[in-house]
This record gives sequence, structure tokens and C-alpha cells, in this order.
Amino acid sequence: MIRTATRNDIPALIALGASMYQESRYAENSPFDALKCADLADHLISADAGCVLVAEHNGQIIGWLAGGIGEQWFSRQLMAFEYGVFISPHHRGGSAGARLVKSFMAWAKEHGAAVINMGITTGVHEERTGELYSRLGLSRTGLLYSMEV
Repeated sequence: MIRTATRNDIPALIALGASMYQESRYAENSPFDALKCADLADHLISADAGCVLVAEHNGQIIGWLAGGIGEQWFSRQLMAFEYGVFISPHHRGGSAGARLVKSFMAWAKEHGAAVINMGITTGVHEERTGELYSRLGLSRTGLLYSMEV
């Protein structure tokens, strides 16, 4: 089941976020700050321009998607974006990821987004995630370059 997150879900979101962090390229050079993550989740849950969705299996949160919506830098047209998408490793390969993304896309459209941007920066399952995004109607539109300093 996919549903909108509540403040009561924040501990589970942080636990899954820590798991995502440990699996990602960010674990090599950046510290994980659970309090910062909790503050962001709380803000996104309460903000009109924020979105936190959770995937549940047997009453347990197994994944999440956090995103937002704002104006394009060059116009007043609204753009939806995601902060992250994560499915617990034990629950990958099912439909939870696709259902989260579809729900986010529906949320973005309901909130007036003219464009939806989703990226893959963790270094985890980039090709598989990109294929999922393509199957759901998103198109690859650019590249991201990064450097640790």
C-alpha cells in the first residue's frame, strides 16, 4: 500500500534513510545527520509544497519517496522534484518502487506541476532505476557531474 506519510512515520523514515545512506556513495565522505533528516521529513509532511509517501507491506514501512514542488528558476511554471526514493533491499524487485513513483507523479500533477524531475545520484542501481523511470514515462534529459572537495 502507498500512502502519505505522517509525523508518526518519521522514525521509520530515518531508519530507512540511514540504510539508503550506508548503501550510497555519500557514506564515503559525508556524515549522516538523523536530526536534519527528521527536520526535513517533518517540514515536507506539513508543507503544501512537500510530499512524503511511504510504501507499506504487512503494516511495515518498506520504502519512501520524498519530494517537493516549486517554480522553475526562469519562470513561474511549477516543477516537481524528488529528494530521494528508497526501497528496503529485502523488498526490491516488486512493485513498491513503481507505485511510489506513480503516486508522486499523480501528486505532482494534482499540485500543478508542468514538469517532473527525478534523478539518480546515490550510485545504487542507476541503470535499473533509470529503466523504471523510463517505463513510467520520464525521459533522460541530461547528466549530473559531481566532485568531492
